[in-house]
Order: sequence, then structure tokens, then C-alpha cells
Amino acid sequence: MKKLLVSAVAMASLAFGGENMLIKGTSALSVDETVAKFSNILKEKGIMLFDVFNHSKLAKEAGLEMTETSVVVFGAPKVGTLLMQCEPQIALELPLKFLIYKEGDKTTVAYEDIENIAKRYDVKNCDVVEKLSAAQANLHKALTK
Repeated sequence: MKKLLVSAVAMASLAFGGENMLIKGTSALSVDETVAKFSNILKEKGIMLFDVFNHSKLAKEAGLEMTETSVVVFGAPKVGTLLMQCEPQIALELPLKFLIYKEGDKTTVAYEDIENIAKRYDVKNCDVVEKLSAAQANLHKALTK
């Protein structure tokens, strides 16, 4: 029984953050330039840019300092709706997000693949997951060439 409990705790740890699920790459541009480039790519592809959260600017306004960090929130309502039709609870994870931040002397672009997110919500037989995953990978590649 004790072995079973330890195994269950280990599996839950992996499923809920015990392992870094982010896909990361490096941009040759600054954080602000990468955000601007991403915004332009989204516009060109007809993908909605919902917002950009400049966490370092907000930290400064609160009297704190942190490394340059922005989160770009984006998506396509039609595609997101198809995903939520497969599993309504996944709405908590939408719209999609890319994290762009300064890490030492480089700019890192990170995101969580929708396939990992879908697994947490036990989404099955939902064709849009694979398509969204490919789109995320293509967007990431465009920023991290």
C-alpha cells in the first residue's frame, strides 16, 4: 500500500508541475523587439493579439525591479471554441500565451504546448489539439530562428 501511495504522489508531481513543461528557445532580439516581432507575425496570420503583459514595467510601477519579462496573450476564437467544445474546463488555459524574458544576456521565448495542457484536462479525440500544437511550434520557430 505504501508503494502505491508513493507511486501515486510521484505521478501527480510529474502531471502537475514536478517537471518543467515549457518549450524554450532563444531570440536574437531584445525582449521588446521580440514582442513587437511576435505582434506583427500574429497580425500577418490573422491571429488575435488579446494583450501583452509587461511584468517588468508593472513591477517598476509597484516600486519593485525584475528582469525584462512580458507575456503575450493570443488566439483565434474559432479554434479556441472548437477546443472548448471538446472540454469546457480547458477554457481556464485560454487564450494561449508565450513568455518572453531576459535570461542573462539572452532573450528566451517559452510556452507550454497545448498537447500537455490537454493531457491535464484529459482531452481525447480532439483534432484541434494537434493543429494548435503545430501552430504554436511554428510561431515559436519564427521567433527563435
